[in-house]
Amino acid sequence: MARKVKGMVQLAGITYRIVKIALGSYSVVRISDDLDVGVFHLAPTLGIEAHRVEPALLREVARLAIHTAKTSYVSFRAPDLSMAQRTSAGTAVHPPSSMPPPVSPVS
Repeated sequence: MARKVKGMVQLAGITYRIVKIALGSYSVVRISDDLDVGVFHLAPTLGIEAHRVEPALLREVARLAIHTAKTSYVSFRAPDLSMAQRTSAGTAVHPPSSMPPPVSPVS
């Protein structure tokens, strides 16, 4: 897989470049001296491999990268939407939604 810069994050006044190196794996480079400070992995849990910095610092940079959307979406199994079309005991079964049901227009 080709390396792809996903963005920059700043922590305590220091800027880090986030580079995707494989599916779910990212390299972290400190911009000020172009030093590779470690790697983090997203799945199944956050894993870090610190190089020349404290693991706690790399963990915070990784968490910041995740929270500011500097990492790619990791594909999960798609939900089975076929249940939305079936009926159960005469009532329609709908997937959960945060939106209220549509209101029929008044004639």
